[in-house]
Amino acid sequence: MTTDSSWHPDLLRRFIATPFVFCKSQGANQICIQSNDLEIALSIRRSCIAQYPPDKFNVLTWKLIRDVPVSTEDAQILTVTDGSLRALSYGTGTILIHDKQRAEVFGFISAQVKAEQLVSSLLPALFSLQVQD
Repeated sequence: MTTDSSWHPDLLRRFIATPFVFCKSQGANQICIQSNDLEIALSIRRSCIAQYPPDKFNVLTWKLIRDVPVSTEDAQILTVTDGSLRALSYGTGTILIHDKQRAEVFGFISAQVKAEQLVSSLLPALFSLQVQD
């Protein structure tokens, strides 16, 4: 046995630190926003909590990771729904998943996607699927 531990890259970025955390109590619920990008965390806190209250969209946990730069040229929004899961893909570097049953939004945001674009167009597109239920 060697003293070298085998290192495997975390290609799915499962273990990325999210040092920017904001929590807010709303009634009996506590909303938590976690991100590795301060601008995203602040934008979600500022815009989305007011626009998407938990009694309407049932989102209590937000975990959004700013991902490595990839091209989003000619990116189109693609949405998919299956039961309580709703996913939005934008180009090759952005994916958002809303799990209605677990009251969570999880996603990776490309470096080219601005926080303003996230809250003004991508999240409304993700949640617009739910309005049709």
